[in-house]
Amino acid sequence: MPRLRTIILPILLIALLVGGWTGVWHWGSGRAEEVIERWLASEAANGRVITCGERRNGGYPFRMEITCLKPVVEMRDEARPYQTYRFERLHVTSQIWSPGHVIAEATGPMTMANEADASVVTGNWRLAQASAQLNIGGYDNSSFVLDDVVVTRDGAPVLKAVRGEFHTKPNQTDPLSVDVVSKLTGAVFASQTSPPVDTEVQLIARKLLRTASRPQPLPPRQWQAAGGSIDLILLRIAQGDALGLAKGTLRLTADGRPDGQVELRVANIESALEASGLRASLGPIALGAVTMASRPTDVEGRPGRLLTLRASEGRLQVGPLRLGLPVILP
Repeated sequence: MPRLRTIILPILLIALLVGGWTGVWHWGSGRAEEVIERWLASEAANGRVITCGERRNGGYPFRMEITCLKPVVEMRDEARPYQTYRFERLHVTSQIWSPGHVIAEATGPMTMANEADASVVTGNWRLAQASAQLNIGGYDNSSFVLDDVVVTRDGAPVLKAVRGEFHTKPNQTDPLSVDVVSKLTGAVFASQTSPPVDTEVQLIARKLLRTASRPQPLPPRQWQAAGGSIDLILLRIAQGDALGLAKGTLRLTADGRPDGQVELRVANIESALEASGLRASLGPIALGAVTMASRPTDVEGRPGRLLTLRASEGRLQVGPLRLGLPVILP
């Protein structure tokens, strides 16, 4: 009899532990489902309707997994034409011991249709992965990475890139603002035959979030009304032997036009004009106009030109040149 108890008790203990863990997993899965439903309702209330052709839960025993087949995202803005994005599959997972760390992977291709435009934009990639570290009061950081991305419009090339990255985290001094770092490597636009473009952007999006505990971006009009602005810490664009660096501050006026000032440093002006298409559109006057509107400067140890771009009262001023600015917001 003692020998039988020695065998049965451990088995019963294991069965209790497995049963308890199973209950905890199902409870956590149910809570995750509730959170998702609330988030979907919140997104829909802000004009972003997200649906799944089929949704599955899984990951037992050590993960929480949600698979969305044929997801559709509809951007419904009364001031703009509706946009519809369709994907093949979205897979979201988190570890049971770290539920705040969420990882999502999207499977292409993605198609985008605009009700005001009959053309169809298609995107595909080798890897599309997003991750976020969430907490009770908001989030700690988020990242999005795309590898080997190709975008076409009605079959014609729009963009090819080796890698794209987008990282955010709450600003340490203002919880309603967001620090952003973005990179695009080996990018080729349309039927571009010139060398690929590498870009890096570092900025602070001021007053972007609705509340600190609800990390949801404000719509553009509300962001402008809240006094939102962009502190551009660094914009770096490199293509062949041309290099551009920019920094400054930008905001939107009440009528939706850019306002602010940006300092732009460019090394190898001639290559930059060629790559940007300004030489082709402006002809021989392009180099003279840029030289007249700029002054000599250093660009990462290379000789270059410094241009100060000022946007005010619906006009862009570059040295003695003044150009009209379009309305960005409808």
